[in-house]
Amino acid sequence: MEASVPTRTAPASALACLLGLLTAGCSEELGREAIPSTPVSGVVTLAGKPLDRGWVEFQPLDGTLGDPTSARIKPDGSFTMPRAPVGLNIVRLVDVPIDNPGAIWRLRNSSPIRRTTQVPPGPPIRIDVMEELLRSQINPEAGR
Repeated sequence: MEASVPTRTAPASALACLLGLLTAGCSEELGREAIPSTPVSGVVTLAGKPLDRGWVEFQPLDGTLGDPTSARIKPDGSFTMPRAPVGLNIVRLVDVPIDNPGAIWRLRNSSPIRRTTQVPPGPPIRIDVMEELLRSQINPEAGR
């Protein structure tokens, strides 16, 4: 009787191993595709003067693949993010020191700021909040 026990379990064990190998092979072949990203750096200013705190967020727009990314704005207005979605992005500014609450709402919720990132990385991105707000007043459809 003992000899028949391994005979019954051997096919089940072999089948489990085979399924495990097949599943592992499929996951490598059908796994998640790498989403292209690129390092991004730049500076955020208000009428030419560096903003000294807050966050910059890049959100993919119009078919650009990727996850939103963010970076802290340093005291000199600069920011660096190791990866941002490649392509067209909406740029939001969060918790930046701007006195006009209406302006910050516009930049955070329906930001008119757009930037295209690329591989290899391009030159540092320059964002002047005043220029972006003026541009959005001239062309209100730009931020939608």
